[in-house]
Amino acid sequence: MQPKKIKYYLLGLFLIGMALFIVLHVNSAKNIRQLISGNEQLLQELNVKNEIQKLQTSMARTDSKVRGTVIAQDSLHITGIEADIAVIKADLKEINKIVRNDSTEKLLTQLNYLVDEKNSFNVQVLDTFYTQGKWAAEKLINNQKGKRLGEAITGILHQLDSTRQSEVNRTTHLIDTSGQKALSWGAILVFFACLTSLLAFLYITSRIHRQEQLIDELDESREQERKLTVVKDQFLANMSHEIRTPMNSVLGFAHLLKNQPLNSKSREYVTAIDSAGQNLLEIINDILDISKIESGMMRIEPSSFSLRGVLHAVYMLFQPKADEKHLSLQVTTDEQVPDILYGDVTRLTQVLVNLTSNAIKFTDEGLVSIHVGKIWQDGNAVRLLFTIKDTGIGIDPAKQGSIFDRFNQAEAATTRKYGGTGLGLTIVKQLVELQNGFIAVESIPGEGTAFKVELPYTLGEPAADPGTVEEQPVLLNGLQQDIRILVAEDNKMNQQLLRHLLSNRQLSYRIVTNGEEALLALQKHNYDLLLLDIQMPNVDGYTVIQRLRQEQHSNIPVIAMTAHAMAGEKDKCLQLGMNEYIPKPIRAEELYQLIEVYTGKTLGPDISGNDNGAILSDNGQLISMQYLQELSNGNSQFEQTMLQQFIAQIPEDLGQLKTAIETGDLPAIRAAAHHLKTTVSFIGLEAHVYPFLEPLEHVTEENFAPIEAMESFATLRQLAMQAVQEAMNLLL
Repeated sequence: MQPKKIKYYLLGLFLIGMALFIVLHVNSAKNIRQLISGNEQLLQELNVKNEIQKLQTSMARTDSKVRGTVIAQDSLHITGIEADIAVIKADLKEINKIVRNDSTEKLLTQLNYLVDEKNSFNVQVLDTFYTQGKWAAEKLINNQKGKRLGEAITGILHQLDSTRQSEVNRTTHLIDTSGQKALSWGAILVFFACLTSLLAFLYITSRIHRQEQLIDELDESREQERKLTVVKDQFLANMSHEIRTPMNSVLGFAHLLKNQPLNSKSREYVTAIDSAGQNLLEIINDILDISKIESGMMRIEPSSFSLRGVLHAVYMLFQPKADEKHLSLQVTTDEQVPDILYGDVTRLTQVLVNLTSNAIKFTDEGLVSIHVGKIWQDGNAVRLLFTIKDTGIGIDPAKQGSIFDRFNQAEAATTRKYGGTGLGLTIVKQLVELQNGFIAVESIPGEGTAFKVELPYTLGEPAADPGTVEEQPVLLNGLQQDIRILVAEDNKMNQQLLRHLLSNRQLSYRIVTNGEEALLALQKHNYDLLLLDIQMPNVDGYTVIQRLRQEQHSNIPVIAMTAHAMAGEKDKCLQLGMNEYIPKPIRAEELYQLIEVYTGKTLGPDISGNDNGAILSDNGQLISMQYLQELSNGNSQFEQTMLQQFIAQIPEDLGQLKTAIETGDLPAIRAAAHHLKTTVSFIGLEAHVYPFLEPLEHVTEENFAPIEAMESFATLRQLAMQAVQEAMNLLL
């Protein structure tokens, strides 16, 4: 039976049941009415019988009084005889009223005549007694007329009684029959009601059982969906890594080639490679973002931030692109717009970056402007209007309703000419709605486009002042003292890398090796930004951010640094209060961009030397110098320092891992494996040693096998020693 038709079958059964119930009820009611009518008829017949008996009694009493008066010659016997005669007439009248019908018409006529004759005879006897005396009255009585009249009356009454007795018998039979039928129909009605209730109960219980089955199936489907989501996230994380790694290689080599002496044609080719690679990387990022939003993993993490600082960072980010296209880029804010707000600064930045990037992309001449105004303010609550306007190609009115759909652009030619996936505006719309905001577009083809974004915020509080710095920290280095960065990192190679990257931009920084030192440094001195490693001895990064936000109530921007590749690692960092997440190995441009966004200040020029003496590795070796060469920008001294650091650190890391495996110290195994992943990532050993390190990094009591762990360690040691030998050969 098809599910869509079952309701019609149920409706038909219900109508049939109702019709049957009505039939049963009508028949039962009919028999009950017949029973009531029979009872009324029986009562009437009993009343007739009673009236006949009363008539006989009254006439006998009258005769007795007349005879007694004559025999005893005492007039006292006839006292009230007129009343008795009146009673006889009344009884006779009542009998005529309730008995008269076609079958009794003749008998009643005869009865009326005989009763009148009988009454007249009794009156005649009394008149004779009073006028002629006893003897004449007795003679009149003895002539048998009165006797014959009495016998005739009695006979007629007997006939009437017999006739009524037949009617009584018929009525009694009718009552019995109606009662039996009423009882039978009542029993059928009760049976039908019980059957209906039973069927209804069975149907309801079956529906409840089916509903429970559906709930169980739904729970199972949800669990399956959750597992599939985990698999999808893991797949996206793996694909992200697998795609980004060669893509970063392409971009890295393109960047290195740009810094080499090239002719115009070669430089054109390198620029094309770099542009195509950047576009592909942007597509990958868009796909990952839209997947994360749709899976519910994108969450709003509010914090206090400077609105004008964010706008300045966006301006500095896009100013070079605007200058390259000879566009005017303007950022304005109404005076009544508050600066310190409480909300998700990361999502706001992402929205502004996406819309501004589109505005510059689709504008060939004119200007691109970002304007912030206040719609309303009620106490601490404020709603702002962000307007991103350009003088570009515009959007056809017929296409404006679909530009927020996935993989959709205003025109097919747009994709061919300007590139892109059509996901940017979809991500923007979902991010805006995730913040309980609203986005709209106004555009005239050929004149330009204006995107208007409304977002709600609350007034924030300025970052707490940790106190006045009494002295310049000894470990602060660099020349640009207006940006002060605290680095919490225990890995020496990472420390060396960050020294190189921060010094190249003349940034003032301080490096500490654990979380406790980081918290102490933040209490004593002011910093603009904290670069925080997640895995550190004693106090790790998670503990630092919790104590920083909950105990010290500090709003300093914090960027997490970790080699964890799990899909949910970034969300975990953001949920705990960190502002952003940067994976290891660290990409220089990504780090510089985050520093500008979260400090609101422009970085100095890159002062790294380019002596074109970069160390090159031979084909077939384990070591790959690609990442170091990308970071060094041709600085051979930095490459040599990093290789020397690797040669010095790898035996120490291997020794810690071996000791942890031999003692069965699972936390130490996980920490040592994670530390080794960071160490080997700088020289391109991920593909060779990560398959052995990742199981150790996530080892648990359930899956820990000492023999297999030692076998993995032996393989790791062999690969590491070969890499050390290759590094020494490169240095020599």
